[in-house]
Amino acid sequence: MTDQTRRPLVSIVVPAYDEAPNVKGTVSLFRQIKESQPDVDFELVLIDDGSSDGTADLFIAELGEQDVARVASFSRNFGSHAGLSAGFALCRGDCALTLSADLQEPVEVIDRFLAEWRAGNDIVWAVRAVRSVPKGLANKLALKFNDFFAKHSDVPETFPKEGPSQMLVSRPVLDVVNQMPELNRNILALVAWAGFKQTTVAFEQKPRAADDSKWTTSKKIKLVFDSFVEFSVMPIMLMMVAGVAFTGVGLATIFGFLLGALITLSAPNAIGIIVGVVLFAAGANLGCTAMLGQYLYRAGDDARRRPLYVIRQVRDVNALAGQPPQGVVNVNPLDIPGLTNVNGLGRP
Repeated sequence: MTDQTRRPLVSIVVPAYDEAPNVKGTVSLFRQIKESQPDVDFELVLIDDGSSDGTADLFIAELGEQDVARVASFSRNFGSHAGLSAGFALCRGDCALTLSADLQEPVEVIDRFLAEWRAGNDIVWAVRAVRSVPKGLANKLALKFNDFFAKHSDVPETFPKEGPSQMLVSRPVLDVVNQMPELNRNILALVAWAGFKQTTVAFEQKPRAADDSKWTTSKKIKLVFDSFVEFSVMPIMLMMVAGVAFTGVGLATIFGFLLGALITLSAPNAIGIIVGVVLFAAGANLGCTAMLGQYLYRAGDDARRRPLYVIRQVRDVNALAGQPPQGVVNVNPLDIPGLTNVNGLGRP
C-alpha cells in the first residue's frame, strides 16, 4: 500500500466555495485529524472554487507552521466535482480523503476510513446512516435517484445505493481517475467505475456549521443528467420503450374510434383520431429528441477538448516531511505532475 520505510501520507481534499465562515472550523478539524493519527502524515489540499469572499487567503492565514497544505484557486466557479478532480490531481498522498468545508463529518469517521484503507481497501465510501436533514421532498428524491442510479448504471455493485457522501481513494485509483477526460462528470461514479477493492462505512451527518449549502437545485439536476449520460444506457432504453408505447396507444386510439363507428354505424370521428395521433406522436418525438440532445451535448463538450477547470494560482504552505521548511510558496501549476494532462490546465 505504501513504502514501509516511511510514514504514510494522507491528503485531505476539501473543495470550497465562499466558505469564509467555516475556515477556522475546517482548519481545526484538520488538526484534530492529525492528533488522532500520530503515526500518519497529513496534507490539506484546498480547492477554492472561484470564491468571492477570500476563502483561500483566509485558509492560508489560519494555517500554522505545523500545517502542511496545498491551496489552489480556480479562475472562476467550476463546481464541486471539478474541485474534487483538481484535488485528486494536486494531492501528493498515498491516498486522498475527501471532506466538505461545511464540517458535517465527525472526526471519528476518519479513523474508520484509514482503518479500512490499512486493511487493504482501495476505495472507502462514507454513507450517511443519519442525514442532517432527514426529511423533505429533496431528501426523498435524492435517495430515489441514488437507488435508481446504482441499479441502472454500469458502475459496480459496490457503489452504495444510498449515495456516498465522502470517499477515501488510494493512490492506484487516483492515478486511474486522473486520466479520465469527461468534462460533465460525476466524480464519485468515476471512482466507482475504476473498480479495485471497495467497502463502505456509515456515519451520522452533523448539521451544517455555518451559512447555507452551495449545492443548488440546478446543480443537482445537472448531476442527474451527467450521471445517467456518462454511466447508463437506461434513458435510451426508456425512449425506445416510450416510442413503442406511444405507437401502440396511437394505433389503439385509431382502432377504438373505428370500432366505435362500426358499432354505432356512424362516421368515425376523424378530428379525434388526428388529434390523438398527433399529440402522442409529437410527445414521443420531442421527448426522445430531448434525451438524445443530452447525449450529443456532452459528446460535443468533450470533443471541444477544453480543460475541466482553470487554475489561477497554487500555493504550498510549509513542506512535506523530510523537506526543508519553506513557508508559503507560489507554485507554477504547469510544474505539477497531473495538471498537464486532460484534467489540468491544458490537454496533450
